[in-house]
Amino acid sequence: MPGKQSKATNEEVKKNKTGPVTKKLVSIGLVSVMLLILIYTHPIWIRYPGGRWIFLIGLAIVAGFLWLMIKLIREIIGLVKNRKTFKSNHLVPVILIAGVFSFIFFTKSSFDIEDKIYGKVLFRACHEGSLNNATFKLREGNRFEIRWRGLLFTDYFVGTYKQIGDTLLLEYHSDRPTRFGDRIFMDNQKELLTIIREENDTLKNVIPFYFYYGPCRGLD
Repeated sequence: MPGKQSKATNEEVKKNKTGPVTKKLVSIGLVSVMLLILIYTHPIWIRYPGGRWIFLIGLAIVAGFLWLMIKLIREIIGLVKNRKTFKSNHLVPVILIAGVFSFIFFTKSSFDIEDKIYGKVLFRACHEGSLNNATFKLREGNRFEIRWRGLLFTDYFVGTYKQIGDTLLLEYHSDRPTRFGDRIFMDNQKELLTIIREENDTLKNVIPFYFYYGPCRGLD
């Protein structure tokens, strides 16, 4: 009987020692998976659902990143304080968090799904204002997208286009922006996109307003 009790006691002690490590790995694993999913699906949720969800999901990413960073610091401090009772499994949470950070910072480009889902970019233009900027892209499959960014908002507008000479005819599959129409003139000499106004349109703050060819240059 004493032998059996001693054996049972040893198993309970062993279980109590490994229990906290297992709980740490579960919490770290859940936060890491959530963070990786949100980061690598960025091209999807920035379009759908878009709008206010962009800000909320961005906060979730920041919160997950900070949680892992604080957890990593606490784990390292714990290893230093308890170095006399150090065991190899105590390193597992640190290795896991370090691996997640390495995966995020060094392999993100290889998991870029935007072009695979929405097609390669064939043409791009940029508008830069004092408090906002916008990008206009033409993609494979006659698809276009406009991304409008301000201090507290990001809006996406998508659809299909048809080009007739130097004019782009846009058909929106989402809400239509108030500052960008559906008939666009491509001035290849000046390398500018300008909106072709109609007599009864409802566009606002259009003049002076244009997109220059190429990526944004940080002019404002």
